[in-house]
Amino acid sequence: MLRDNPVYILGLSPEGIGDLSELGKSILHAADVIYGRPDILHQLPELPIKFPIRSPLEPLAQHLRDHSLEKRVVLATGDPNFFGIAEFLYRSLGQNFVEVIPHLSSMQRAFAKIKMSWHDAYFGSVHGRSMEMVAFWVLHHSKVAILTDPIHNAQRIAQVLVEHGLGEARMFVCENLGMETEEISEAAASEVQYWQKGGYAVIVILNRLENPKSFGLDDQDFERRLDQRGMITKKPVRAVAIAQLSLSRESVLWDIGAGTGAVGIDASRIIGVEGKVFAIERDSRTFEILCANIRHHQAPVQPVMGEAPRILNTLPDPHAVFIGGSGGFLPEVVKEVLHRLRPGGVMVANLVAFDRIASVGGLIPKDCSWNVRLIQTSLMEWEMPVPRFVPDNPVFVVTVKKLKDMIKR
Repeated sequence: MLRDNPVYILGLSPEGIGDLSELGKSILHAADVIYGRPDILHQLPELPIKFPIRSPLEPLAQHLRDHSLEKRVVLATGDPNFFGIAEFLYRSLGQNFVEVIPHLSSMQRAFAKIKMSWHDAYFGSVHGRSMEMVAFWVLHHSKVAILTDPIHNAQRIAQVLVEHGLGEARMFVCENLGMETEEISEAAASEVQYWQKGGYAVIVILNRLENPKSFGLDDQDFERRLDQRGMITKKPVRAVAIAQLSLSRESVLWDIGAGTGAVGIDASRIIGVEGKVFAIERDSRTFEILCANIRHHQAPVQPVMGEAPRILNTLPDPHAVFIGGSGGFLPEVVKEVLHRLRPGGVMVANLVAFDRIASVGGLIPKDCSWNVRLIQTSLMEWEMPVPRFVPDNPVFVVTVKKLKDMIKR
């Protein structure tokens, strides 16, 4: 239920306040304090107290709280719910204290200009944000729409795409939408990388390349060290381990002793770009191969060079942890993981020696549930005189779940 005297967020068109609805104009003119970017506030010389919005946004939230008895209006552009200020104010003030009156979003305007539907597009923003996921978005979605800024602009996005072998992707660059200087351009990323334009814009990218593989990558899809050809969590065991992790699109996953990165990369197909996957590897030669595999699969995985458990204090608390290797520090790693694991989180450890089960079991507190599965698969070998099944090494999959109401030690 909306509270009395809410903070109103008014979305503006490129034409500014003159294009507000009658409701929007009445709310604006009744305001005691008006908030907005400096360029927007310059349109309001005759109106009362004005508070310019700048980064970081915490002073804005505090000012809104301090003036809770006054009528407050925040001016934004387009739809404030679309990569806009509304999300921040929902979190800072509470949803019941905020009322949004949106205008057309820049995305709607862009797709109308290029005469293309937008219900099937993936939406992202690099406006004041990192560009590290752009190539992943384009590789995994045939239609991507991105909000940009003068630093993270069309040229830089095109350069990132070309660097990742996506130079043939088509880019529609929609600048100054709704203004007299509006400009719509179309070209391949390989051409756009040389453009000296493209500040605040909407960019629509079409990628007609073959769809990438999803969860369930084959073992041969991963590069490995020649002296460690068997050192990989094989596909059948990997599938069971990932299933035990109970991943979601918001999960933070640690892959400890990542090796080739098979588990982290395959799991990232489930988590996507909303969560985080950290692949931790201590051996420098193996780490190089891990990074090469991440690049090859365009996976949203962050490689971390270092030895667990010491390196783990640099990472955010996980929802899920896979332990494929511990470098001889298994008890210390398990203790740290169970300490850091979020309530309701899951730890999975693949063990090949039976005595390791007892050592892990002795570290698990009573308010955690756990079990062990023996996974032993065999593959038909057809090239023998008499075809037969050749067994893989058995693996003990230890799964520990932290209870949701557990109090962190």
